[in-house]
Amino acid sequence: MGLADRGYYRDEPRGFGGGGGGSGGGFHFGRLNALSVTMWIIIVNVVIHVLANTALPQLYQWGHFSTYEGFQRLQVWRLVTFQFLHDPSSIMHLVFNMFGMWVFGGIVEEALGRRKYLAFYLVCGIFGGLMYLLLNLAGAFLPFQLPGFLFANPKTPLIGASAGVFGVIMACAYVAPTMRVQFILIPISLTMKMMAYLYVGFAVLNLLLGGGNAGGDAAHVGGAIAGAYFIRNSHLLLDFFDVLNDSRSKGAGGTKRPRKSGGKRAARSSQPREYAKLAQEEAEIDAILAKIQDEGIGSLTAKEKKLLAKDTERKRRELGSGGGTP
Repeated sequence: MGLADRGYYRDEPRGFGGGGGGSGGGFHFGRLNALSVTMWIIIVNVVIHVLANTALPQLYQWGHFSTYEGFQRLQVWRLVTFQFLHDPSSIMHLVFNMFGMWVFGGIVEEALGRRKYLAFYLVCGIFGGLMYLLLNLAGAFLPFQLPGFLFANPKTPLIGASAGVFGVIMACAYVAPTMRVQFILIPISLTMKMMAYLYVGFAVLNLLLGGGNAGGDAAHVGGAIAGAYFIRNSHLLLDFFDVLNDSRSKGAGGTKRPRKSGGKRAARSSQPREYAKLAQEEAEIDAILAKIQDEGIGSLTAKEKKLLAKDTERKRRELGSGGGTP
């Protein structure tokens, strides 16, 4: 169900390496601000847990995922809603999942940007639900029993944020593989990459051995696989919240690409050439800053980085000569 009995805490990073290699400073455990997506995910989960255990206990019935509700009755929204419900009999299910989000979520959010990060988190949860569905169907229809396919009841409920958390941990293993994590119960520290692989290996082993939480472990494995894939192909997340449009028709920051010829012609006819050029550069910088906010600084092209550096230097010179606004 969750990350219970798997203790870890914040440790000072010893560098990171994107793409599975290299090292350097930049990412930090547990560093969130009030407006971060990770913080809002934690807040929403806590609020829903309180409501579901007090005023609205029917939220569990409305929001859990199962093969019967989500597949046979086509209530596909449950692939999202189950991610915000936690075991009502134990607060530790919620605590360990949200602790994992607090420790690791900020690192991935910093790398992807807020919009893609939220899409990433939800997609990992969805794939966790789909892995549960796949193994549940296999357990129901195979003519023989296999370990890990023991939860054949199509009404067995699935709840919890663990699939998304496992995806986030796998993303950390890619973004910051050399960052150190120290365990509370065992006096050893591991690299992020090694810890992530151990987590997933434990979930796979527990699934194959037919552990008591086969449905939860199926979701863990599905979320981890999705996390490992989408952190390497994050461009596929761009259309998650914009399914009716094609992100390829948009410029940086999600704005529609203007028609170049018409825009230049209008600028030349209505403004002096230098002012038009400055206005165009400012628009490009605004688009680059929006792209950083949505997709992370790692999404910038070499040309965009050069334009941003040029603009920073220009503004520094203006401030040094008494220019700029008060």
